[in-house]
Amino acid sequence: MPSPGSIFLFLAVLGGALVAFQALGSVIGLGHDAGDGDVSHLGEHDHDSALAAFNFKSIRAIATGICFTGIGGLLALRRFDALTATALALLTGLVLYLFVAFVMRGFARLEADKSVHPLRAVGLEATVSLSIPARGGGPGKVTLVVGGRRVEWPAVQSESAPDGTRISSGTPVQVVDAADDTTLTVVPVTRSS
Repeated sequence: MPSPGSIFLFLAVLGGALVAFQALGSVIGLGHDAGDGDVSHLGEHDHDSALAAFNFKSIRAIATGICFTGIGGLLALRRFDALTATALALLTGLVLYLFVAFVMRGFARLEADKSVHPLRAVGLEATVSLSIPARGGGPGKVTLVVGGRRVEWPAVQSESAPDGTRISSGTPVQVVDAADDTTLTVVPVTRSS
């Protein structure tokens, strides 16, 4: 039977090699880490499918856990007996696995979160925070809540706006378009009395 030291060394080398492969894969575009994040090499899968758990990001977390289990075990063997070193190694690996998984999950949420995309603002009401010049005069700014987040975006008047009319700060407006994905097109809200 192999010694605990050789097992920990094997885990450290295996985990380190997997982490290095992950880094290299990200650089050359494997796993689509730069964009999609949850696309596997077997094709696109629903996030609820069994294969969705095995993507590059989950493997990165597992590899980190394996690597630090081995490193933690090697370091623990210097001061403790084999059983205590194994327990400490498993604890170290588990903690670092959970940390990396939590961080990667947060990154995946940021990538998948379209709640602040300007197209989600179409149809919503906003308040002018920086007056919007007359049509063709450049953007002003509006503040609104999109997907539960308060955001401020540049805004221009709709083509249907009368010539020479500006919309002053504090005026309620409705978003009618987000043509260039960065600037909203708005019209003043008319309140019926």
